[in-house]
Amino acid sequence: MGFSCSFRSLVVTYSRAELAATALIAATVAVWVSLAAGAFSFSLLVGCEAMFLTYYAAGAVVASLPALARGVSFGLPLRLLTGYGIINTALLGLAWVSPLGVVANFGILLALTAAAFFSAGERQRVAADAASLWLVAIGLLATSLWCQDSIQPRAEHGDVVQFKPWADGFYHAVHVRIFAASHGAASVEDWRLAGVPARPYHYGMYMLPAFLKRLSGVDSYSMFAGALAPVGVFFTGLGAYALFATWWGRWPGLAAASALLALPDGAQQGVRNTFMSYHWLTQISPSASYGLALLAVAWLFVIQGCRRGSWRQLCTGWAFAGVVSLYKLHFVVASALLLLLVPALFFRRRLGPGKRGLWVLGAGAIYGLGLIAVQRVPGVPLIRFDGSGLGEILRLVYTFAQHGALRDYVVQHSGAEFSAASNLSFGVPYVLLASLGLFVPLVVALFVALRRRTALVYSVFPLFIIVNFLLMFFGLALDFSSSTPDELSHRPLMIVYFFVVAWVGGALGLVLVESRRLGAFAGRGIVAVALVAMAFPARLGPGVQGLWAMPRMSPVRLPSALLTVANYVRAHGTADDVFQDSQFDRLYAFAALAERRIFVAHTLTRTPFRADLVEARTASIGQLMKIRQPRALYATARAFGFRWFVLQRGDQVAWPAEIVENPVLEAGPFRLYDLAPSSDAP
Repeated sequence: MGFSCSFRSLVVTYSRAELAATALIAATVAVWVSLAAGAFSFSLLVGCEAMFLTYYAAGAVVASLPALARGVSFGLPLRLLTGYGIINTALLGLAWVSPLGVVANFGILLALTAAAFFSAGERQRVAADAASLWLVAIGLLATSLWCQDSIQPRAEHGDVVQFKPWADGFYHAVHVRIFAASHGAASVEDWRLAGVPARPYHYGMYMLPAFLKRLSGVDSYSMFAGALAPVGVFFTGLGAYALFATWWGRWPGLAAASALLALPDGAQQGVRNTFMSYHWLTQISPSASYGLALLAVAWLFVIQGCRRGSWRQLCTGWAFAGVVSLYKLHFVVASALLLLLVPALFFRRRLGPGKRGLWVLGAGAIYGLGLIAVQRVPGVPLIRFDGSGLGEILRLVYTFAQHGALRDYVVQHSGAEFSAASNLSFGVPYVLLASLGLFVPLVVALFVALRRRTALVYSVFPLFIIVNFLLMFFGLALDFSSSTPDELSHRPLMIVYFFVVAWVGGALGLVLVESRRLGAFAGRGIVAVALVAMAFPARLGPGVQGLWAMPRMSPVRLPSALLTVANYVRAHGTADDVFQDSQFDRLYAFAALAERRIFVAHTLTRTPFRADLVEARTASIGQLMKIRQPRALYATARAFGFRWFVLQRGDQVAWPAEIVENPVLEAGPFRLYDLAPSSDAP
């Protein structure tokens, strides 16, 4: 029985304790958003409960398929993640093709999920395992501590409002608004250019906050801060548990998740290079958290497929790897070859050396063709493995390190002016130490201890991940024509940290469980250590998004007058209004806080995609600011399709005095003008 079995012959299991835990997770998310927004919404709570219970139900249906579930720890964590992968990805697809909107689209998926759940031949209630329930408690606590600056993102200091999350939070808030208002491909716009279709990108993470925003009316920035960022961190714990509970048992799974969620990373252990910090990156790049959680599901099914000789599990793992591209494309580029090669070495069915060799060649060919295809996607950075960026990537890493004996010594022996041998000799140890810290010797020691006590694929897995990361980090060419040249080289350090640290935690949990003296107390010991370790996120959580080399990126300090103008625009007109800022909203703050579309925005980093259109619209705004006749001004604004114009102090316009001196609102350095057709001069 497998995918071809009759649905009525399936047995769907569920647990009352797991349903209660799922409801608790949803309620906690509602509390996070309420704290970020400063107000509670009952519809928000209802939306959270509906969404997470749908994830659970969809995951329960997948768990009822014996061909997939055999040998897999399909408890609450994996059910939530597989359900999220299915429901959330379907919502993303519907955002592009359905005219109904995100709430109605979710209603359709809810009905389909309920039909699948209740149409099964039998539903059985089972007991929940204690480890996964403890994971919920530990995960929610750790997430709340790490995400303190997101859950309470604003602080007022006189005439300045401090936004504690990284500056990209405004960018994410803009996309939450876009998908909350989506009703088909034409409505999914390029966030910089009103009326222009969005490029293909990894937008998957926006669907949950977009749904909650549309249902509850909570503002987009609060949805980013209270839902988007924290839920992703919580999901990483679910992914770590699901993978290592399948390998070594539930308590080692809890130990794996606890190590990931509670312990400080290499940068926080004393190396002081925030650029290499896992916890910093997962906070400032929420898409990475969702990508890691789903990548863990992909690896789970790929390795179990190898262990059991199951093509269905193997293909399911590859399918989840494909889904990851909708959440964090960088992780697919970094992981795809390894995901294809591991089965060639460890697939259980009898395959001779010749067939395994052909598999390796086929994997390389598929990966190469995939890279060629991906390079044709607009906006994707250069992907070329030639080692040409070796010295430059190290120079970039060092610029983010605070001065100290280690940093200064390594800088004296590596960089763009040194040989490849010197760069690798000094760069590899530094990069591993900066990202993993003390986990490097731990993984070596535990590999030696466990290499004969567990399956070979389990013991060598972290070594494969480390080698793959180093090849990516030092082998990829840098793309100096893209926004960030190191984008594909740098982001995979989250992959190596996630899997190596979770593996170390799981391995230590396994040693404890198998101990003759301490095995009986393993569960309680793991829980106790995890709770004590909460001191780390409690201490390090505040300010975790700060980067000493880029102090203006977090916290972001904005004049309170900007919020006054943004709130005025939100309170007047319609959600379809378009505005323009005389300085092109480079921080994306007006667009995020006013929740309105912008005619043309400039970006903090260089973005080549559609640069010609951005330049053309920028020139148009320059011409508009030189118009002297009222009728021409209003007619031009109407032709461009925008209503509001924000003029910042120091920027000059040639408009007539009767317009310049009569803004609809003046606050601090900002003047707001309403250029709607109804404002036309006689």
